[in-house]
Formats: sequence, structure tokens, C-alpha cells
Amino acid sequence: MRLRWLIRTVAAVSVAGLVAAACSSSSAPPQSSSTAGQPVQGGKIVLGAEQYPECINVVTQCASASWLYWATTQYVMPRAMQVTIQGTFDKSPLLTEAPTLANGDLTQNPFTVKFKINPAAKWADGKPITCDDFEFTRNAIINTKGTYGTAGYDSIDKIDCSDESVAVLNYKTVYTDWYDVFGGSTGVVLEKAAFPNENTQAKIDLSTEMQDSIPFSGGPWKLQSWSKDQTVLVRNDAYWGHKPYLDQVTIVPRTDAATEINSLLSGDVSAIFPQPGTTSFVQQFASVPAIKFKADPGTVFYEALWINESKPPFDDKAVREALFWGTDRQAVVDGLVKKNNPNATVLGCGVLAFPGVGPWCDPPNGTPFAQFHYDTNMVSQVLTADGWAKDSAGFWAKGGKELAFTYDTTQKDRRIATQALLKEKFVEAGFKVTLKVDDATLLFETKLPHGDFQVADFAEGGSPDPAITGTLGCAAIPTAANGYAGANDFHWCNQQADALMKQADQELDTAKRAALMQQVYAAEAADFMPGVPLYTLAQITAWRSDKIAGPIGAWNNTVYSGFWNIDEWYCAKAGACT
Repeated sequence: MRLRWLIRTVAAVSVAGLVAAACSSSSAPPQSSSTAGQPVQGGKIVLGAEQYPECINVVTQCASASWLYWATTQYVMPRAMQVTIQGTFDKSPLLTEAPTLANGDLTQNPFTVKFKINPAAKWADGKPITCDDFEFTRNAIINTKGTYGTAGYDSIDKIDCSDESVAVLNYKTVYTDWYDVFGGSTGVVLEKAAFPNENTQAKIDLSTEMQDSIPFSGGPWKLQSWSKDQTVLVRNDAYWGHKPYLDQVTIVPRTDAATEINSLLSGDVSAIFPQPGTTSFVQQFASVPAIKFKADPGTVFYEALWINESKPPFDDKAVREALFWGTDRQAVVDGLVKKNNPNATVLGCGVLAFPGVGPWCDPPNGTPFAQFHYDTNMVSQVLTADGWAKDSAGFWAKGGKELAFTYDTTQKDRRIATQALLKEKFVEAGFKVTLKVDDATLLFETKLPHGDFQVADFAEGGSPDPAITGTLGCAAIPTAANGYAGANDFHWCNQQADALMKQADQELDTAKRAALMQQVYAAEAADFMPGVPLYTLAQITAWRSDKIAGPIGAWNNTVYSGFWNIDEWYCAKAGACT
């Protein structure tokens, strides 16, 4: 899974029922405690990560993997604005209040955003968090070699730090997704003083920094150590917000689905945040009554067959259209996804919009991909008109070359099962397909940015406000010339859509912005890019109730994962976790 951008305690009953019945709440009482309703203080726990980052530099392409945040950075790096459980934006503990037009901290003409820094906010070394840290972060994101993306940061003309307790972002023009700059889904603030060797440089380049350590913290945890084998977080006693109950949290890779589940069953780990697999969780967890889990329907991850337009045969628009008609999306949803989410439907939204989150995916204009279904007659009609014909093996061919492609995905049983199901349908439709299963970090951090794929199945993370210029804009295409920076691994560059994205980024009126975005979605469908939408991914947290307690799973349905609030978790009873 990649990033760009409710409370209900349950027993081991069907996740299907849980997803259908999921509710939303901004807070929840602890589930259990040791004495007089007070959470247990102290203790150590181990969590299992189903994917694990190859590196932990939040500025470079390392940041393309969602588990970079979930296994490491989000616990130590502060942010300005953050996403709430309800899917809206609000201030984080770093700010005293959220900027609004009403309080004057947001101005439209000229467009400025004023972040008033909490006077109690300080780094783990005791230094205050100031405007200089915001300026340093922007400098690093703009200038680091191989930076993951500059959208929003490159729209800032300057940051006014005349008052070190206030960061005033002066934009060149209106940028409606300012929430995700220095915060929101994946944005952070870096400590300037933690990189003394860079502070003398006019252009900050952190490409060789944060390889296996993060030398600062402005969150509830400090990174004690990191390796390919584990992340070790310890309480940050200098944190000004809610201090963790636990002394230490260790996060270990459990990247094989069976190993992940068995680690929870055996008690080797206390909690996991698994993707739904090919079987029901009720069957997997029924043997251990102490295992509880919470499931939510998913409004964060957009699963699709992503297409690389720069690689044959998908540089041919007719082939892309044929792929849309040749993908049996309904069979995937019915045969695999509904096992853990009975209400799942084929995803018809534009990229990266989600059903029920704002007006972006409202039909009909917000659902341009709903029209496509499996139809071999349409495949034949489209390809025949483009000069293709079936060869003796039953595959489409043109100019002596068969219509063949490699279909990559990650090591998840659901995706591997999807590959097998879709390959059968693709062959029936006349496509020659080779299946390939990659390590997730290899796919996300190396193959995708280098354009080393044709079709790949994975999930892209979204935001409550789906600004996609940094994901699908022409300037976001990674190339050798730009050090493979940018998130548009699909190499889709539609100039009209690009202009509409930029116009939408400057529109503060939600209705007008939605209308612009829906024109972008129409352009996506007309170009049969950047991929074939499949479904939204259900979010599930499972844990050992004999080991840990607290509002576990409360943040499932956000970009931050079910592990986000581990500072509020604690041992189920004294001695339950050591």
C-alpha cells in the first residue's frame, strides 16, 4: 500500500458483520484497566507489521510506502494539521488553533496560512519548535535529491518567520490542499537543529540522512533504534501532549500473511493491522477467545490495476480501453473482497475519491469508471478497430507481436488470488499475461518510480480532500532527469486534466472544486488512465485482549492506521505485557 495523502469493542464475531455495522466516534473509554478505572502504567508490547519499509527517510522515495509511517515516522514527527476520526481536518497538538477565514489565520487574497505554534511544543532535546523548523522542512522537501513529491510546498512563495512562534505561509496562489502541507495525511515538520551539517547549505539535501535513525522527536515517542528487523519506540517524556502509558513499543515485520496471523494467535505479537485476505477473520481467530478485532469499511485506500502509459502495449489507448473491458472486477469483489466485507462494491470513483467522503464521488459525474464491466465482445470490438487480430494461440496480435504484458503485485494472498482470477479472465479475453509477485518495498520504492512495470495491483492512499496534482500531475512524473522524484509513476500527462487539477487546487468553494475534479475524473476515464479501479480496502485491527487494552482500532478508518494512538494503549492488567 502507498500513501499520498467508529469505536466499537468487539468479540471474535464475523468481520463481515462488523464492517456492515461499523460506527464512528471521536473518542472512546478505555476497555479495561488495573485499578479504579485507571490505565496500567508501564510495560512493553510488540506489534506486527505486515509490510516493512526498506528505509526511513520521510523526504525521499522511502515515503512511498505506507508502512514507513505506520511502523516508524508518524509516532515521532510532529505535524501542523491532522485528519480526525471523522475524516475531517483539525489542528494537531503542535498548533494552538486551526487556521480559518473566521479567525484571520487564513486569508484568500493574498492566500496565506498562519500556523500558531503551541508555546508548550518542544523537541525531545528540549529546544522549542519554531517557524525555522517549518522553513527548514520546506527547503529539504524542495531540494532533496529524489524527493518523493513537492506538491503544495512549491506553491509557497516564502515563509514569514519574523515571529518564531508563528509560521506564516505566503502562497504564490490559492492552494486548497494546504491541510496536507506540513501535516494532514503524510506531511511532517523536521527539526532544523538535528541536521547541523545541512544548516550551512542554501539548499538542504537530506537524501543521505535518516537511513537507519531519526535524530529527533516531536511526538509522543522517540525512535530508540531501527533496523530491517524491528522498530523500537520509547516514551518521549518531553512531549507536551498525551504521554504514552507504555514504556516501549517494538514493531516487527510479519510480511507473510500466515506468519502475521500465527504471531497473533501464539501471542508473539499483541496486535496487527492486517489487510483482508482470502479467508474470513472469524475463521482464523475463532480458536483464541482472547483475540478481538475491529473492522471498518474502508475510506482510505483505493485498490486498482495501475497502468504504466510509458510502456508498450499500454502506450496504445485502444489496448488500455480493452484492459478495462477485459478486467472482471465484479468477480474479484464477489469472490474475494466480500468474504470480509459483504457490502463491498466495484469501485467507480475517480482517482483518488472515495464513496461517501465528500461530494467527489457523487454519481454520475464522480463515478466515471462505473460504466466498465467484463465484456469480451467489447474487447474484440475495440482491438479489431485498432488493427489487432487473434493468432493461432487465441491471443490478440498486431505486427507480429502478441498482446502480452506482465502483471505485478505484492506478497499478499488476496492480491495473489486476484492475479490468478483475473489472469483466467484476461486469457479468455485474448490477453497473454505473465504474473509476477514482488516484495512490497521493491515495488513501491524502486520499480514504480523507475517505471519498471506495465500493470500492477496495489492500493493508493487518499485524503478527505482529494488533491491529486502531486499524484497525477504532469510535473509529478519521475524521470532520470529529476532524480526519479514525484509520485506519478503511471506517466499519465493530460494537459487539459493537469490544468483542471491546478485550477481545482486554487478553488476554495467546495461545490466548484468538486465540479472541476469531476472533469478531471472524466478525462481519466476518457484516457483509460491511470488504472482500472477495483475496490476500497477494509481496515482491520486485531489484538490480544489478554495483553493490551485501550481504544484499540479507533483510528482504523483513517490514513494513520489502527496503530496511530498507541500512546493511549496500555497493559490489560499489571504484568500482562513486559
